[in-house]
Amino acid sequence: MPADSLSTIHWGRVVIGGVLSEAGVVAALGLVLVAFRFWIAPGRPPAEYEAFTEHASYYFAPGAAGVFTFLAAFWAVRQFHSGFVVNGTLVGAVAVVLTLGFFFTAKPEHRWMYGVSFVLRIVGGSGGGLMAYVLSR
Repeated sequence: MPADSLSTIHWGRVVIGGVLSEAGVVAALGLVLVAFRFWIAPGRPPAEYEAFTEHASYYFAPGAAGVFTFLAAFWAVRQFHSGFVVNGTLVGAVAVVLTLGFFFTAKPEHRWMYGVSFVLRIVGGSGGGLMAYVLSR
């Protein structure tokens, strides 16, 4: 990467975008869990809620991560004049770094889905940057 390309990276917005994407995933997953607990299936045994939490985290969180990283990257780069995709991809990379520790502490059978989630974060960040670029033209 040429030295002048580094000057187009807006680290503050990139990091904020990565953090916001993860906050969005946590909030969305929290809403799914609360909806299940209080509106969809109230009064169930605690073990059933624990099982649902594990399944929801496994299946819902990776897709939500891609969507929220897309949105956060779009927000982070929408007013730039250049470097849209690079900065958007870096938003995804920051989101991966923020969740990388979970990969090592996850059950071995869940690690594959973390890998999927990491890819979706990078793709979502790149897509958000690309969308901002397209809409800026």
